[in-house]
Amino acid sequence: MTTSKVGTGIAHSKLILIGEHAVVYGQPAIALPVTILKTTVTISAISAGQYIENSESRRRLELMGDEFEGVRQLIIRLLQKFETPDLTFSLEIDSNIPQGRGLGASAALATAITRAFFDFFERELTDKELLYFANFSENITHGRASGIDVATVNSELPLWFIKNEPMEQIELNFSGFLVIGDTGVHGFTSQAISIVRERICEEKEKTMHQISKLGLLAASSKEFLMSNQLPELGNVMNEAHDILTHLGVSHPRLNAMVKTALANGALGAKLTGSGLGGVMVALAKNEKDAIKISQKLLKKGAKNTWIYSF
Repeated sequence: MTTSKVGTGIAHSKLILIGEHAVVYGQPAIALPVTILKTTVTISAISAGQYIENSESRRRLELMGDEFEGVRQLIIRLLQKFETPDLTFSLEIDSNIPQGRGLGASAALATAITRAFFDFFERELTDKELLYFANFSENITHGRASGIDVATVNSELPLWFIKNEPMEQIELNFSGFLVIGDTGVHGFTSQAISIVRERICEEKEKTMHQISKLGLLAASSKEFLMSNQLPELGNVMNEAHDILTHLGVSHPRLNAMVKTALANGALGAKLTGSGLGGVMVALAKNEKDAIKISQKLLKKGAKNTWIYSF
């Protein structure tokens, strides 16, 4: 089999605009591609060994930690596919997607690795194969993954997602800007899901009403994204954040950053992802307002911010 000496794969980030936690209970969610945050994987043929490296470390494949088991198993599966289990290579990861923030870092990495291997072996990669390999890795990393992260890091358009139903791309008419603010606090998805589950056990009727309300807000958000109704979208984001706070999955740092964004011109702001840390997202009507919101968030202690639009 002919191989190239180098193979490259790239994938972007994602965030959940609305529908966090409610999506677990059959309500819709909207996920957005975040193309300014990317992971690039480069595979190079070397004389001996199988190495994974990034800016912080270089480790042998068989010595990778438990947190990278999904990646390790993905690489083994890809080597099996190309019938080269003993291939000697160095796999270099270059990423500006923060880990543990709900921004799809692991899905982007799995996607970039898959693309890099197919590029290395000069083989065409179908959408079906890409989703298979990336979701294989995600299921090991997160347990049974919904597939929304992998789908979104492979989409240029927002996705409308309902559990166990086909995903749908949303055609945008959107002139606003989004500001992502990083609390610097690692989010804990499993803990956040457990908090909502316990809340349902304690106050089922009230909690399920809140979850249903999040579903209605997602439907409104879809309409507002398609018709450029920015103030209305901002109001929906604020309401969603209030509900998620009542469900117990926000965090003092998230709430403080949401408050800062709203005090500095944001049309709306909310946590995004599982909560208990991670990141928030704010809606600005124009780039000038987005820059101001970003600067204020950084001044108030945000670890990092990113501004983007579609």
